[in-house]
Amino acid sequence: MKIWLLGVLFAVSLVAFGTLALPRGIAAARFLTGPRDETAAAAYLLSQKTAADYAAAAERALANKDEDLAASIAQLAAERGVVLPTDLNARITAAQDEAASRMGSDAWNGFLSGEAPNEAALAGAVAADLTGIGDVRDLYTQASRYLRGEEIDPLIIGLATVGLGLTAATVATLGATGPEEAGISTLKAVKRAGRLSPLLAREVGVVAANALDGEALRLVGTSVARLDIAAARAASGRVLKAEAVTTLKGLGSDVATIGGNAGYRTTVAALGAAKSTEEMGVIARLSTRFGTATRAVMVLGGGALTFASMMTTVVVWSLWLVLWVAGFAFGAAKLGRRIGRWIWPAPQGRLRVA
Repeated sequence: MKIWLLGVLFAVSLVAFGTLALPRGIAAARFLTGPRDETAAAAYLLSQKTAADYAAAAERALANKDEDLAASIAQLAAERGVVLPTDLNARITAAQDEAASRMGSDAWNGFLSGEAPNEAALAGAVAADLTGIGDVRDLYTQASRYLRGEEIDPLIIGLATVGLGLTAATVATLGATGPEEAGISTLKAVKRAGRLSPLLAREVGVVAANALDGEALRLVGTSVARLDIAAARAASGRVLKAEAVTTLKGLGSDVATIGGNAGYRTTVAALGAAKSTEEMGVIARLSTRFGTATRAVMVLGGGALTFASMMTTVVVWSLWLVLWVAGFAFGAAKLGRRIGRWIWPAPQGRLRVA
């Protein structure tokens, strides 16, 4: 009787543990044996989320008056077959309508100041940079500080320099470099607003600072002061070394990709969360797959969107799956042996008579 009781307890424990280990372990094993890219990592992370997780994230977004994130979560839920409460979907739609009605005339302010607190202002800031006005303004501001011996911002200088170069290239190539330039302008606006990730700002800021030519920057300041725009443009081409220009152009291209696929707020969120230019590349590739649902992937995924960052987790769950299978095999073997003994009892030895 005692042996049967232990068997029942073992079986109950195996079933209880299996409800947790089996789905997670199978998902981890599939991830380990499948493609090792950002999309696969995101799909694995999202497979661990329940409808309650989606609903809670959307509720938090609405509470923070972030209808864009709430809509992104709702879209991702729909794509993955997750059903959200009807009233939640209705409140998300109402919040989007209200936000659209609040859109004012911020584009002109963005054009004049380069500040971009919302989509309309960003459009104005980008428009100014596409004409070269914004980049000349920023370069002159920084060059004037340099001439006065004040603190300068190497990253703003680098972005304005690359932006001016792209303006000329956009004209020469009939707009082919337009998206890159828009990405640089967005990056500059986010940096100016203080919403750029400190780690990302430090990485590209150091690159720009190490590649800065002080004499060329001085010449930009004096040329603009004399209203000699041609000389200022010529000098701006020497402000930054080629390797830094390549790095900033690459980052600008990723920003443009995210913006085109997922929108302004996702771009700002990415620039505020990414720890490096490499992470921005990851998010850019994700945006190609998930579109406007990218921001929801970033939030629900928790930032661990690469194979390497999740290796420990998937290996642990894979090991738990192996242990569960081993336990199940052991239990099944023992049970089969007991049943076999019950159906076919062991033969009794015959008593020999002398």
